[in-house]
Amino acid sequence: MVARVCLVSGGTGGHLMPALVLARALRERGHDPLLVTEGRDVEKEFLQRQTGGIDAFDLPGRPSLLALPSWLLRSTLRARTLLRERAVHCVVSTGGRPSLPVGLACRSLGKPLFLLEQNAVAGRANRWLKPFAARMYLGLPGPGLDSPRVLFTGTPLRPELYCLDKARSRAELGLRSDHPVVLVTGGSQGASSLNAMAPVALTALARPVQVLHLSGLGADEDVRRRYAVVRDSHAVATVRPVAMDMDRMLGAADLVICRGGGTTVAELMAVGRPSIIVPYPHHKDRQQMRNATVLQQKGAAIVIEESALTAEHLQAVVAALLDDPARLLAMGQAARALAAVDPTAKILADMQSQGGL
Repeated sequence: MVARVCLVSGGTGGHLMPALVLARALRERGHDPLLVTEGRDVEKEFLQRQTGGIDAFDLPGRPSLLALPSWLLRSTLRARTLLRERAVHCVVSTGGRPSLPVGLACRSLGKPLFLLEQNAVAGRANRWLKPFAARMYLGLPGPGLDSPRVLFTGTPLRPELYCLDKARSRAELGLRSDHPVVLVTGGSQGASSLNAMAPVALTALARPVQVLHLSGLGADEDVRRRYAVVRDSHAVATVRPVAMDMDRMLGAADLVICRGGGTTVAELMAVGRPSIIVPYPHHKDRQQMRNATVLQQKGAAIVIEESALTAEHLQAVVAALLDDPARLLAMGQAARALAAVDPTAKILADMQSQGGL
């Protein structure tokens, strides 16, 4: 049977990329996926290059608190219409605002609902939808594993991440083989603190270093200036707003400085890269800190709270790590040891057993 599967995602690349990976895998297995997002600029940037012919729909709207009930009603009715018109068999939510109305529409039509939670603690949309779900798949170990409807699978990632070659990645990016590479990424939306502190810290290093810095949309010119202002620096920086070749960048890196999103942490595990993680500080449930702790507890990452982040502190930590190749190697090996085995296949097999495919 060919199943028509609606994947819904919103907000960040960390939600969107696992949905795209699942969509491609479904199509390869002969099913018919479609994708619903919020229609934000960062999502459009990814979808322009990554959908590969998969139908995509917007469910826009960023309501105020007062307008939330009417937005939810209108969006749920709109989602019901889409699911009926497209004869959808089931829905997979990877989190974000549009997941809630699409999930509720799925439930109201009596279709199976599956949730993918990339973080060690569930986000709001998935928490609200959990009572209606046939299954929740966890990308990182977290609470709730004693529930029969919760299954730890790992986060679906592009297959390329599991077989990267550092020398080839560097050659494809035009990087030298004899100088270390530091990748700085604040996720698909960028991180203002990393954009401000990393250029100061990395240009002050006493050794040659190659920097790949992903700034987020609209911030690349400012970050480029921050690296260029230090004329006697040993750092050579390439700054981009976002990357469609994140696998190459991770493959080339000796060290990653990043936020602690669930998909980012899963990617660090898959590629086996040491990291300095500065968790986003404004989640009430400290979601990114919980994610980062999974790596920190195994010696795979150093966590710096944003409140303690200074350029001097970051420079000292980076310098110490780059001067200790054995420690970098051990951290990378510790990260890789945490990687889940074929999360995509596990999820699709379980969806089939639950009647979704």
